[in-house]
Amino acid sequence: MKTYFFSKAQKKHRYLLFFSLLLSVVISCKKEPTSFSTDLAVDRRIVRVADSAANTHILVYADGNWTASLQNSPDWVKLDKTSARGKGEIIATVKSNAGNLPRAANILISANNKTDTISLQQRGLVPVINITDATANGIANGGVMKTGIVTNIPFNLMQHTEVYGATGGTNWITNVAINGTNLNFTLGQNPLAQTRQAVLKLSYLDALGTLNQDSVIVTQNPKGGYDNAVAKDFDYVKTLPAGVVTQDIYIEGVIISDKGNPNMGQNANSATNKHVVDKTENSITSYIQSLDGRSGFRIRAKTGGDNIYGRNEVVKIWLKGVNLIKETNPSRTTIDQVPSINVMSKVAAAPVQPRDIYMKDLTDNDTYTYVKLKDVEISIPNGSFFNINEGYIARTDEYPLNIRDINGDSMYMLTNIDVPYRRDGNPVPQGSGTIAGILVHEDLPRYGGNIGKFAIRHITRDDIALQSDRNAGFSNVLVEWSRFKTENVTGATAAKNPLTPDTGTGTLTQSQKGALDFTSSGIFVGGDYNGLLIESTTVKGVIANGAWGANTWWNDAKNIGASWNIKTSTTGITKPISLQIEGASNIGGPTNFITEWSTTGTDVGPWNLVAEYTMQDITDFTNTLLTQVPGHKVVNVQFPLAASGLPNLYIRLRVKNKTVGTTTSPAAGTLTAAGVSRLGHVSIKYNK
Repeated sequence: MKTYFFSKAQKKHRYLLFFSLLLSVVISCKKEPTSFSTDLAVDRRIVRVADSAANTHILVYADGNWTASLQNSPDWVKLDKTSARGKGEIIATVKSNAGNLPRAANILISANNKTDTISLQQRGLVPVINITDATANGIANGGVMKTGIVTNIPFNLMQHTEVYGATGGTNWITNVAINGTNLNFTLGQNPLAQTRQAVLKLSYLDALGTLNQDSVIVTQNPKGGYDNAVAKDFDYVKTLPAGVVTQDIYIEGVIISDKGNPNMGQNANSATNKHVVDKTENSITSYIQSLDGRSGFRIRAKTGGDNIYGRNEVVKIWLKGVNLIKETNPSRTTIDQVPSINVMSKVAAAPVQPRDIYMKDLTDNDTYTYVKLKDVEISIPNGSFFNINEGYIARTDEYPLNIRDINGDSMYMLTNIDVPYRRDGNPVPQGSGTIAGILVHEDLPRYGGNIGKFAIRHITRDDIALQSDRNAGFSNVLVEWSRFKTENVTGATAAKNPLTPDTGTGTLTQSQKGALDFTSSGIFVGGDYNGLLIESTTVKGVIANGAWGANTWWNDAKNIGASWNIKTSTTGITKPISLQIEGASNIGGPTNFITEWSTTGTDVGPWNLVAEYTMQDITDFTNTLLTQVPGHKVVNVQFPLAASGLPNLYIRLRVKNKTVGTTTSPAAGTLTAAGVSRLGHVSIKYNK
């Protein structure tokens, strides 16, 4: 027999191996439990479901009887059973919560004097609290304050707290509330000789347990050094030179603008990023008019927090140390860089009523006052108040809607991108009426720069008081084209083709193209941007066949620009006619046009000049210039009475010169045969 000898380490290893094998045998021989005993258990305490209608299953473990109930009986969730015995499940059915804030309900499971609570949570809108201004500056005398807020949370669901500074006392911020798009609160008087501060916080804990919050720093100024200031009227201030005011003077007037309203000022693309709109200008812009409503100023506050002016407040503004900006055509004055400490007092007053006026009666002194334009209508009443390609909303903040009145005058109504009713799925009113707003002058590079001496900024939707029915307007339509009729391309005839008028009788051709050439080298289909954003009918507001275009815009043999040619009859019309067009050009297409009319339609004419206008380059997504239009530009042209009462009236929209835009400049190129220009609407009207 052979004898083996092991070391201590080897023996220890053999013992461990033996006990491991023995333990595995014991475990393998142990029976698995077939059941367990418990008074009550559930598989989860928090159940979270989507915002859509759905079912969810909850497992319950119990030895005996158990019951299920909904705490406070919410109407949006139902349980398939309220009692059972032993192991089982509850099916909870929830209604859709789309468009609402998240919500939660408690399901109570009870057995043998024990209760478990299950939190059933349903997702919804992402809660938002966004106070527009980082700071809000108040005057020493206190009063109502306003700052813009974007939120989808009812104020009664929020918590608001005020954290006061070490000096200045407490409880001087009261009456915190949300009114529409504004956060309002009231400041008491500041008795100190220094500023005091507090932080106003809003917060909301949603049903999913997420805390949403924002805050604004409230600074209240001490009394300013204006005890000896002398009151001056608006006319006096307008005689002062541009620059810093050195006189110890103040003005008193009424605020006609609305702090927090998105349609107060002309925003621009950011200087550092032409694809981002900088909305600072709107936040610092206000307007004040004299107490008699005959004269006005624009106010540019130092910061958004210094813009403390509420609509219909009578205010006194100390002018010493502020800057005056003087501009011409129209003559107008801006009180610039105004700090809130220069506001001596502000008191709420009765709502200001606009002055009724016709466009022809406006004067320079009406600039920056609240007026109501009489007997007006939208020149091309199609689409919305903001007819652009919605793919470019981040690249333009302002749309000029052309309006005209019963006297033949026209101007533009300005709407900023954040106006809630700018494009809400409702068509613009097609009849006539009045439009109220603040009279301004603004240059819009995307629409050719100077769009006219005056424009108007509406403050509310109620300012646009037009009849909805086109028959309730002051105009008759003589002839109108509003789309390229693709259904008439095949077999086109003179009587029925893609450019057959929608209303009336007439022809529309391009001078270098065959009258019935609707191929890709003739007059071809193009898009317009006046869709109502109803998902089933338009994408980004684009109407695929809403326009028509052509190239070859210069007749080299005659060395004259090509033209869109209109032929119609004005027989029996005894009042002046007007022409409404909308259009744009591709980059490299013609920019400058001339409107002319004739009784013969021949080259020799004579052709009578009516007006000149521009059609801007359409936006290029990859390289958008600040001078490119994100849709179509609308132009209204009034004709002399001599163009009425004619058996044959010829109108041509002729290219003036070969100046065109490039990818880097609005006017550095030269027109070639490939340049494209298009129209999306042509109409001729006359008063009833």
